Amino acid sequence: IKAMRIFVESVLRFGMPPRFASFVVSPKSGAASAARKALADTLGRGGQSGPNGAEKAGGDAQDDEEYYPYVSLAFTPFNVQ
Repeated sequence: IKAMRIFVESVLRFGMPPRFASFVVSPKSGAASAARKALADTLGRGGQSGPNGAEKAGGDAQDDEEYYPYVSLAFTPFNVQ
């Protein structure tokens, strides 16, 4: 379900073509904010957010999710024994 959500948000929110790459980033403990800043600087079109540099749409303001200039989903993998 997370992979499907990444695809949908990438295509619909950011206007990516349906062929793109997704990656899992796992920063070391305490380095998450530095990793997010580096990703935003690299992928955020010079600090602008949204598909055309626009801010988050007003209809999404009710969501409790944080907004980044890239798709970001947290997950905890299952521990398989």
